[in-house]
Amino acid sequence: MKVPMALAIAALLGMAGGAALVGQLGYDLFPDAGGHGAWYASRAAGLAAYLAVWGSLVTGLLMSSAWLDGFVGRARLLAWHQALALTGLALGAGHALLLIPDGFTSFGLIDIAVPFASYYEPALAGLGTIALYMFALVSFSFWFRNRIGMRMWRTIHLTSLLAYVAALWHGVQMGSDSGEVWVAGMYVVTFALLAGALTTRLTYVRPSRSRAQAETRAG
Repeated sequence: MKVPMALAIAALLGMAGGAALVGQLGYDLFPDAGGHGAWYASRAAGLAAYLAVWGSLVTGLLMSSAWLDGFVGRARLLAWHQALALTGLALGAGHALLLIPDGFTSFGLIDIAVPFASYYEPALAGLGTIALYMFALVSFSFWFRNRIGMRMWRTIHLTSLLAYVAALWHGVQMGSDSGEVWVAGMYVVTFALLAGALTTRLTYVRPSRSRAQAETRAG
């Protein structure tokens, strides 16, 4: 087994184990929350996962647009992009697994792991599951980029935008706190900023060195 594949599998196993540990800790840390401690921990993990994935997309778009060249190195943006993606995956897995020990709901492993098999809101829950799997595919594809080719890798990366929309809709429609002003505001602001980063990626043209030097001298 080659090193990149081994690293990807190790990362996946580590995420699964870490998410399971978070689930147990969430259940133990909130024993007096009316039996719903795991539910509150799941909601917190879900919101944190959304922000981490959003941050990963924004840093990826800014890196590929070269808009911040000269201010922030692309290597640093890439590191943030990958770190936030893996963090979002771990938190997303924790968000789902925390529902199993919750006494308020009846979610089981099939409900959270199999798309559209949930006993509650199967379509919306399925969107969340699919979004998590799509983000995992995009994140781990980095280690297989040379094997699958740049064209396929870029195509896979484009699906992250669809996964983001699915995750956003899942959170807005199923989140018990989506009606809170600060949560709704967070969704609106983050979506607007991502749309701005995507617009920059599609329209920004980096000036040539000679043009940049001329503009600097003229200024």
